[in-house]
Amino acid sequence: MKDGSIRPARITDRPALVALSRQVHEGSEGFRRSLGVPAHSAAPPQISLATLMPSWLPLRSPSVHLVAEWDGRLVGSCRAIEEPHRDDWVITELDAADSPMASEVRFALLQAVIEEGGKHDVARYHAACADVPENMELFGQVSFMAYASEEIWYRPPGRLEEGRAEDLQPATPSDAWHLFDLWTHTTPPAIARIEGYGAQDWEPVGHEGVVPRSSLNPILHFSAVNAWLLPEGQRVAGFAQHGACRAGPHYLRFLVRDGADGAAFLAAVLRAAGGEAASAGILAPVRTYESTGKQAAEAAGFEAVGQVSVLVREVLASARQPAMVPAV
Repeated sequence: MKDGSIRPARITDRPALVALSRQVHEGSEGFRRSLGVPAHSAAPPQISLATLMPSWLPLRSPSVHLVAEWDGRLVGSCRAIEEPHRDDWVITELDAADSPMASEVRFALLQAVIEEGGKHDVARYHAACADVPENMELFGQVSFMAYASEEIWYRPPGRLEEGRAEDLQPATPSDAWHLFDLWTHTTPPAIARIEGYGAQDWEPVGHEGVVPRSSLNPILHFSAVNAWLLPEGQRVAGFAQHGACRAGPHYLRFLVRDGADGAAFLAAVLRAAGGEAASAGILAPVRTYESTGKQAAEAAGFEAVGQVSVLVREVLASARQPAMVPAV
């Protein structure tokens, strides 16, 4: 980056970072320059995520936080956090101030984060962003691949419909295999191979909002996590994970098996999540291939507010691990 520099963020940068983050996300074109924000919808309800969250500064500690500085001003910010239980990083913020240099700043920051990850033996990098040419070109230049699309659905604060929460069971570690079976049923094989979950990855879903992957769970801070399942014979017909947030809407990620009554299941889940979630509003990421889930969301009063692409960058094991040399 000409005439500029990239350095680790400092505590004293916080006021400037807050201003930069808000400026970027509240701008009408902010989705072209930042992660996690879907493009503004042309149809009602015409809501962007920037209007739903009071601050876009993530509350989880970053593994790395780099800033771009030019002429004494902060003009860009990039954060990545470690993913629990894996050698992966999730890029949660990639902001650049509105200027002719914005693309150059974002590219330099993204390259710098990948170089930093190389020092920590990072296996994969994950990101989510609006599916616009600027983003796809930027991430393509550093070998990211878009492998799925995710719609963001929003249920505004309001009254709960009737639902039978007693039909649900809390998800426990002993349910991991059944949840893995449901995820395998609802996920195309090519995407399942990329995300690479095994049954053991589903053991902590009742208290840890990491699995299943979505565009939102890395950037939100949950004060509590709950999960429920809907048993159907020897299988699970539905799964839902609720993340409570102290500020802003709550989070809900759900999977529904084909043929199940998704509307009734989601009504029961909303009843189980409680009045606090209903009063705060709820954000729900739904993959575009999850047709049963989308139908359930619409029936439960959710509205689609945007769409993002989910991306991954693989690092070959041979590139991460030094070659063995004979002892001398």
